[in-house]
Amino acid sequence: MGYLALYREWRPKTFSDIVGQEHVKTSLVNALTHNKVAHAYLFSGPRGTGKTTAAKILAKALNCSNGEGSEPCNKCDSCLNIDQGHALDVLEIDAASNRGIDEIRDLREKVKFTSSGGKFKVYIIDEVHMLTTEAFNALLKTLEEPPASVVFVLATTEAHKVPLTILSRVQRFEFERISIEGIVSRLQEVCRDLGREVEEKAIQIIAVKAEGGMRDALSILDQCLLREDTVTAEHVYQIIGMVGEAYNVDLVDTMLEADYGKALAKLGEGVALGSDPRQIIRELLDYLRQALLYLAGRQEPLLSSDSAQRLKEQSERAGLKRLLSWINIILKGEGELKYASNARLAAEMILVQALYELDSDSLPEANQIFSAQAKKTNLTFDGKAKGTEERAESRPKSEISNSTVRGIAEGEDLFGRVTAKWLDILEDVRKKKKSTHAFLLEGKPMGIKEESLLLVFKEGYSFHRDKFNQPENKAVVEEVLLKSLGQKLSLENLLENEFELLNQGSNLDGDKKNSQCIQQAVELFGAQLVQVREDK
Repeated sequence: MGYLALYREWRPKTFSDIVGQEHVKTSLVNALTHNKVAHAYLFSGPRGTGKTTAAKILAKALNCSNGEGSEPCNKCDSCLNIDQGHALDVLEIDAASNRGIDEIRDLREKVKFTSSGGKFKVYIIDEVHMLTTEAFNALLKTLEEPPASVVFVLATTEAHKVPLTILSRVQRFEFERISIEGIVSRLQEVCRDLGREVEEKAIQIIAVKAEGGMRDALSILDQCLLREDTVTAEHVYQIIGMVGEAYNVDLVDTMLEADYGKALAKLGEGVALGSDPRQIIRELLDYLRQALLYLAGRQEPLLSSDSAQRLKEQSERAGLKRLLSWINIILKGEGELKYASNARLAAEMILVQALYELDSDSLPEANQIFSAQAKKTNLTFDGKAKGTEERAESRPKSEISNSTVRGIAEGEDLFGRVTAKWLDILEDVRKKKKSTHAFLLEGKPMGIKEESLLLVFKEGYSFHRDKFNQPENKAVVEEVLLKSLGQKLSLENLLENEFELLNQGSNLDGDKKNSQCIQQAVELFGAQLVQVREDK
């Protein structure tokens, strides 16, 4: 005999072997014990939770030659034939491929004949919700007046699609997702029986990934056991295409830093390793869910000890408000991600949007603090120290070179108005075109040159810079600028090194680095963009 997959080899053969589903087992055992077996059942619930298995055990118990009580012996010819799929009195029908009225009419004709050797004829109709309306109507007649020796077991993962007329004529049992503990226990039993070494953490990951389905868990384990050495958590991640908990820990670190560039780079790293962007977002959601459960209810994370400790620290650092915001935004985005034609771009937008929502709340406060300090020390937004406001206002326009980038304090000139309204400008761009908004988040307004707003992007973001050289994106932003400022501005898009060339000679004097305000300017804008000059 050829190799038998684990989920087939370890398929339960008695009710007591079934993991979980205590309410189902108890009811069926009592029905068999007291000879009160119904003529029709509906087993509904998620895939891999034991619906078809329970149906076969019921069929064996009904036809067992040596059976005493409610459990089949699994030794008589009837039990062995049912296990091997050779029994003439137990018919499995796949409603997905036999869903028409002709198939059900054929079934109705065969129902009339008595069993060939067993006590009962058992019809197991899998995925019954796939039957057509006409087929359901034909089946209904049989369910209303079934022969005494016939039992129907209808199985489905979508009970809401089964007509009420059918539901009213069957006993319904809802199969629940199997607990993680139950799956872990069974996988450990399998590994012991096979004499294989599998890390406890690896088994736990498989159990979580199976999402309550024992069949899925055994299938994953089967694939992992193709390795000859000890199966580790890393091996499981590789086999099932997950990026792993260490990756998620690092990704959340970049989110806590509110660093758009690092977050996007981390996403790119996962994609480069072969992970689907959709899977990365799903795993991030699960990680954030565990952080939320820990923060809200002190539920221990299902992670390794090191990663669990990091998650706890991250959840405390993030706080409930931030976690809820991230989960809300990412959950909405994940629902739309499956329909995205460009999954990577959609995933990038989800990450950026999650960071931007909170960043937009904190920026006004930071800007207010900086503006107050700037007024006290007469520091301009581009870091140039000036004398009094009166002196700045009286400076002849001829002294201001058009080739020099200007960024005067908030409210004093056009650039000040741009910075003051930048968050509103971003929001207006988002309403007009979301893709443009996503790219715009990577750029910062750094000054005005003649009638152009200088938009500066970090090194390595030339792709984003180039996007704003395209007329369709450029026009959207320029239109919003005109509406918001009442003045026409064109965009000039630069990378940081290009901007530095434009502002050559911009370095901080050593003696002025100790200034609290200048330090704050450095933190907000970066040392390369801050320069200090003394008025003469």
